[in-house]
Amino acid sequence: MNRPAPRQPSRKKAALSITILVVLTGVVFWIFKSHWAEISSALAQLKFWQVAVVLAVGLTYPVLEGLVSYVIVRSRLPRFTLRQALESAFMGSFGNVICLGAGSMPMQSYYLYRSGLPLGPGVGLMTLQYVFHKTTVLLYATGMLLLQRQWLAANTSGVMNYLPMAYFVVAAIIVGLVLLCVSPLIQRLARWALGCLPKTEQWQTRRETWLEQLDTLGTESRHLLADKGRCVRIFALHTVKLFLLFTLPYLCIRFMGLPCGLSFWQVQLLTSLMLFLSNALPNVAGMGSIETAFLLVFSSFLSNGEAMSTLMLFRIASYYFVFGFSAVVSLFAQKHLEEQPR
Repeated sequence: MNRPAPRQPSRKKAALSITILVVLTGVVFWIFKSHWAEISSALAQLKFWQVAVVLAVGLTYPVLEGLVSYVIVRSRLPRFTLRQALESAFMGSFGNVICLGAGSMPMQSYYLYRSGLPLGPGVGLMTLQYVFHKTTVLLYATGMLLLQRQWLAANTSGVMNYLPMAYFVVAAIIVGLVLLCVSPLIQRLARWALGCLPKTEQWQTRRETWLEQLDTLGTESRHLLADKGRCVRIFALHTVKLFLLFTLPYLCIRFMGLPCGLSFWQVQLLTSLMLFLSNALPNVAGMGSIETAFLLVFSSFLSNGEAMSTLMLFRIASYYFVFGFSAVVSLFAQKHLEEQPR
């Protein structure tokens, strides 16, 4: 069956998403307004080089996402270059915001398609990258928790109350995706469930598309998972990516001179739990869940003003700066694609 080429998000949808992002940002500033004097005072402590370091560390997240894409996609497209991998990663970051949290895979699949990878394998490989990411988040948080659970339990009770439900939600997502990728039984059950869809033309067209995607996902999963060395490199890159992301709050706290008394590895634990909990919370364009989980986790160790100051700098580096940089890279990536022969 010939499948249509993927398309980029429309300008109208992108404009709507940016408007929603601006509104959500305004809501965040409104929530923080009672502590704005403390936040401004903390941010004023920063030197130029410290801001540069924080922004650079924030930018490592999409860069390492690009390296993961490079390792994964080259299993099917050996001529895929590092430049293309980085461009696709930044386009994914940009698309995730302008499509309200659902644009990363369409944007990356569009880029991969224009780079020579058919749509089916492209979607399959990006789904596998998502599975590897989720699994690494789970393993990282579990490792940090096992090593420091006694300290966490002795210093806070609120976070511990939310962990069982978060583990259930995130683990269920991961197990479901992994089984869908590798289990013939689950794939047969999925095909049976798709056969129960209404017999209208519209639903049958969707059924054929989903069945094709399911077959492709199974094929790509078996091909990639058979290469153990490649899988180890993927997990290693995701681990480094998370380590650097979780280092950001520690740098923010230290650079602003906040007297919280948390060690480097304690901040690693708290930030890993923050990201883990945020995976179980709803969000819009990547906003809402991170802020909620951050304040929940760090409120036992920082005052409200200190926690909000850290959160503000953390989100500037890991979200707003990355989004702006991704927008610029996406423009150049689009020109790069237009220069390539179809």
